[in-house]
Amino acid sequence: MASLRSKFYSAILRRFLRGSILPEGEEGVRMMRERMASGSVLGPIMRTRAQKHSVTINGCHADWHGDPSASHTLLYLHGGGYMIGSHETHRGLVAQICKFAGIRALVLNYRKAPEDPFPAAIEDAEAAYDFLVEQEGLDPKNMFVAGDSAGGGLSLALMLTLKEKGKTQPKAAALLSPWTDLTISGRSHKERDQRDPMIDVSRMSEAIDMYRGSAPADHPKISPLFADLSGLPPMLVQVGTEEVLFDDSTRLVENAKAAGVAAELEVWEDMPHVHQIAYRLVPEAKAALRNIAAYFVKQST
Repeated sequence: MASLRSKFYSAILRRFLRGSILPEGEEGVRMMRERMASGSVLGPIMRTRAQKHSVTINGCHADWHGDPSASHTLLYLHGGGYMIGSHETHRGLVAQICKFAGIRALVLNYRKAPEDPFPAAIEDAEAAYDFLVEQEGLDPKNMFVAGDSAGGGLSLALMLTLKEKGKTQPKAAALLSPWTDLTISGRSHKERDQRDPMIDVSRMSEAIDMYRGSAPADHPKISPLFADLSGLPPMLVQVGTEEVLFDDSTRLVENAKAAGVAAELEVWEDMPHVHQIAYRLVPEAKAALRNIAAYFVKQST
């Protein structure tokens, strides 16, 4: 059973996200970005004073978190439907993972749609990965990749790109409610629409079209669910039972295992999309982050 705090959090999501009427198109994207930047959307929950050190990669801002002397490094790709979110909105979540796992992390503010559609975000993610290897001198066996929602899909697209180009994969990956199917073909996209307090299925097509541009929605780097996942590193996937994107995670893990990838699935009962972001309020969120940290520690030994 979900905690009272998680129920309160879900109610907040339903009221201020699903209950919020925003214009369609670029105007709606602009308004949501402004709300997130001002802290009016989940600000008290997401806001943090986590220390940071900034760098610029491929023209994109990125922040360092955690212990600079740590032996392992995480590249974190934030969520936001490929349109919103930033290194700022997710720095608290990433700082917690660093604290629990004893690692450091780089959070990338990659380019977003509609201004920069596919494959801009993937190019930026690859540039950040190359930066860590070539400029920071990191060994991929001491590196992790992680991301939530669209950032989870982007993490998969990054690893598929590394595979395509013959580059060494990271040691392991953690995917938090990854968005892996932009064709919206899962049963959960229909059956859990009213259960999900965050994502409105009726608005998904708009975001998908902005991101994919002229590419088909079933392109393997847009919808990694349909990609050949063989050769990818071990991965941990977390998903909540109330998510529209529930099948994006369960089907991904099934496909990964079929391709010979060591994939683990954690299903969090009664939890909404990317509940981990509410670690300051929801006990299940902090527990999930501890599990991610434990997974990274296990993979590093």
